[in-house]
Amino acid sequence: MSDLTGNGTGAGAGGGTGLGIGAGADGDGRPVALIASRVRFEEKLLLEAFRRRGAAVAVIDDRTLSYRIGDPAPPWRVVCNRSLAGTRRLEVSRMCEAFGVPVVNSSSTVAVCDSKIHSTLVLHAAGLPVPDTAVALTPAAGEEALRRIGLPAVVKPVNGSWGRGLCKVNDVDAVEGVLALKESLPSPQQQLVYAQEFVRTPQRDIRVVVAGDRAVTAVHRTGDHWIGNVARGARTSRCPLTPELEDLALRAAKAVGGGLLGVDLLESDDGRLLVNEVNSGVEFRGAAVGDEATALAIAEAFADHVLDQADHGVHADHTAHAAHADRTVHAACANRTTHAAHAPDRVPSEAPGAGPVPSQESDHP
Repeated sequence: MSDLTGNGTGAGAGGGTGLGIGAGADGDGRPVALIASRVRFEEKLLLEAFRRRGAAVAVIDDRTLSYRIGDPAPPWRVVCNRSLAGTRRLEVSRMCEAFGVPVVNSSSTVAVCDSKIHSTLVLHAAGLPVPDTAVALTPAAGEEALRRIGLPAVVKPVNGSWGRGLCKVNDVDAVEGVLALKESLPSPQQQLVYAQEFVRTPQRDIRVVVAGDRAVTAVHRTGDHWIGNVARGARTSRCPLTPELEDLALRAAKAVGGGLLGVDLLESDDGRLLVNEVNSGVEFRGAAVGDEATALAIAEAFADHVLDQADHGVHADHTAHAAHADRTVHAACANRTTHAAHAPDRVPSEAPGAGPVPSQESDHP
């Protein structure tokens, strides 16, 4: 267990974590805090990218964090929030903002992206093309919502990831079955009905990876199933980043608040290009399509954006940080400290124990 009077955490599932402190590229000794649930392929790439920029990094397991409201702010220059669980990801960003520490992504961006209802409302309000969508606040009202969409339609969890819980309903019997199931679920949030038109596509969708005001890369995700998630077996291949794709992705990213994002687009068979959703916990292994140079380019774009927020974001007073450094930082697991300077010179092509890598954020890691 680690609180914010500590400087890091011990090993969690996926590898050891800890704090490495050194002079940043601008002479600022405070580290970048990389808060993560697991040190996966993407986090290793980010560590390498920060190292290349001379930034010290504190790697902190979000599952061990606790803090006391009113305590001095932790001595972090900026936070790169890589929490895997949506609930913790939101609380990490809220915590950082309360302390006046710049954080990517912001709590407002995370909150919008992690609710499909909220994000669709925001995207539509910004004039972006989205699938025809209807919402019902209870399963009893769900039949009317689906009638407005028309069948076939897709019923999705309001909060969810990796293609889990999506149901395609083709007829009235399927509608009745899905709504009856939702009626039996224990949480009022699970009983919300979020329904979209079934968009007929060429068995693929498009993921655009965005870092701030830059669309870094795009990939097709192609599969045998209508759900195009890598977690469901979809294959990735390079997609040309056309001006149209770049413009749509950047507008979508701006609409939800900006940051490090994965924008998912659908190509309909009638020629429409629709924004399906925007992911705040973007994983980019699939977007690299097995190419180390692309993977590093994504990580470096992410690192650049995070450090830019450190330079231009809201800072807690640095003098206060220094004055409280001794009592706000202790070695929770000093024997497991990890220095950014010890990151590998070459990125491993495969993270230890890695299996299929999901393409969206998870609230159940």
